[in-house]
Amino acid sequence: MRRLTLQTLLVAGLLALAPGCTDTLVEPLAQDKTNLDDRLTLQGRVCTSTPDADGFPVKVVLVIDQSGSMCVSDPPGSQEGSGFCERAEVKAIVPPGVTEPARVRALRRLVNQFRAQPNVEVSVVPFETNIRNPWPGSTGDRFARPTTASGIDTYIGGLQSQLGKGTDYQGALAEAYKIIAGDITDVSRDDPAQLPRTRYVVVFLTDGTPYPRCSANDDLGQYATPDQPDLTWEDSASAREFCNLMDPEDPDAITGYIAGTDRNQNYQLFSHVRRLMELKQQYNVGDIRMHTVLLFNEEAVRACGPICQDLYGVYPGVDAAQYPREAKKISSWLLQRFAELGGGVYQEFNNFSEISQIGLGALDYSSFASRNVMKTLMVESLTSLPGDEARVVDSDGDGLADSRDNNLTLGSNTFTQDSDGDCFSDGFETLHEDQGFQAVNAKDTRGCDPASPLTPGCACRDTDGDGLSQYAEDYLRTHSGLVDSDGDGVPDSLEARYGLDARTPNASGIDTDGDGTPDELELRAESNPTRRDRAFHERFGYQYEVTAEVQENGSVCYDFTISNLQLVTPPPRAGVQQGFNLFKVWFAQAPESGVATDYGEWRTACAWAQYAPPSVRVPLGPGLTLEDGHFVRPDRLNEDTEYRARCVGERP
Repeated sequence: MRRLTLQTLLVAGLLALAPGCTDTLVEPLAQDKTNLDDRLTLQGRVCTSTPDADGFPVKVVLVIDQSGSMCVSDPPGSQEGSGFCERAEVKAIVPPGVTEPARVRALRRLVNQFRAQPNVEVSVVPFETNIRNPWPGSTGDRFARPTTASGIDTYIGGLQSQLGKGTDYQGALAEAYKIIAGDITDVSRDDPAQLPRTRYVVVFLTDGTPYPRCSANDDLGQYATPDQPDLTWEDSASAREFCNLMDPEDPDAITGYIAGTDRNQNYQLFSHVRRLMELKQQYNVGDIRMHTVLLFNEEAVRACGPICQDLYGVYPGVDAAQYPREAKKISSWLLQRFAELGGGVYQEFNNFSEISQIGLGALDYSSFASRNVMKTLMVESLTSLPGDEARVVDSDGDGLADSRDNNLTLGSNTFTQDSDGDCFSDGFETLHEDQGFQAVNAKDTRGCDPASPLTPGCACRDTDGDGLSQYAEDYLRTHSGLVDSDGDGVPDSLEARYGLDARTPNASGIDTDGDGTPDELELRAESNPTRRDRAFHERFGYQYEVTAEVQENGSVCYDFTISNLQLVTPPPRAGVQQGFNLFKVWFAQAPESGVATDYGEWRTACAWAQYAPPSVRVPLGPGLTLEDGHFVRPDRLNEDTEYRARCVGERP
């Protein structure tokens, strides 16, 4: 069944007459010939809901170095065979009594910490030459709750026996980006309102420099050194053949690497971190952070001797005994840059004693949980529009004044929002005439036509209750699940009514028409932000007074008075008397921690008033009172049964 909007119900006259009401028509009289007050005041109270800490997700990506050198820096470790870690001189490095690497113990403690935080989900990315055995898996969910039943404890315990060979930073950073970008895409599709409340945290833990580093140019006059680490790095000494002649079938090949090209160069690594951070702005994400942790055990590397030189590097002109120091200098410089670009914290642990005490729990995994506060309170008239000198009648609330809605040029129906029934209102189609829309005569192929093979059996729906059908939202590329697609505090339909971009937040102070009143104030006052109507705004603009009171349960209640709402006299129609005005009150709450960017949780209320001079004005007093219970979800208010029950004032 087609869902009826407030405007449709008003026009169709489907509302049952209230007891005592008649359908007697009242003759209109020019407004200036009566002394009836044509201004209405809406007052009342609306409250935010109590905050729910679980509604502020924290998603943590743990990028863990699993290269063979880990059995030197943070022993013990195994390469599942007779590899580097199984050599006697490496095994001799393990301190007496140590049976589990410090990083594994630190991960266990961190997971236990997260178990007490039901809003935290985790993804673990072990990397060496390639990504190997991620958790919760390479397919399906990208993040999971680290519950005792999730298998993560067994998984963490097995990390020390899964060491590989290389230390491919580039692949690891690319995987972290892929996980977060993919999750953002999914959330944006399924529940976009969650994104401004979500914090993504990347923890990048490693014990050394990227390996291998490859340069596409083997003939540079100068390459990077520990003292000039920002230059291009020469091919890693033990990987020159790999860098230039790599066999893609080699089991040790880096997935996606093309021989003879750059790999793990600074510009490539920094690019991945920057791309990751750009996701925050691109998708209105609450926060993205990247922390880095360096485990560089210089005493263990020295004890390892010549066999570790391939892993940590050889530096011409430097005494061999100082190779570990130089390798540490390079690693530290690089990871500090990562943390700076990622807005995070850099930590380093330098010997057996420090590494044994490594902790990851002190990094910032906090959520944006905070009390809800008011983001928006604004009134929309569904029966009038801002005119040149006063408000003018728009009986069906389609965005066209009655004087245009039924004139010979348009021929549209004054009492029908969508005269041709294609799910685009008459005002929308008139505004977009230059894109081929017509308010009458033919259904637009971009909309709904149940008889068309393009949209068989279609129906108009406004799933989020923002005043736009799903077809209008598709055309405008706004989100059919968000009242306010750009999070600027104005419902999409109000911005779309004036041709403003509902996908781009109103910049503070922007004044589209140049009349000296910013768009945000004009929209709130219901003057026209695209027409120079300063005089109208000053005389007929809606005026707001709001006071806040914090409640014991953490909610906030707002006592409001909205005055100077001009009443007009819509014409009579079948079953409905002359002069009924309908107002819609929009209210949005948002967490105090991110009120500026949050999409808001929206509720709406509605109010009837009748104005038919010289003898009719209902209510007789100055205004109507709304209570918190009158405010419901916008999509619920669009339903006819809710509509009858929720609107205050005498209904037609």
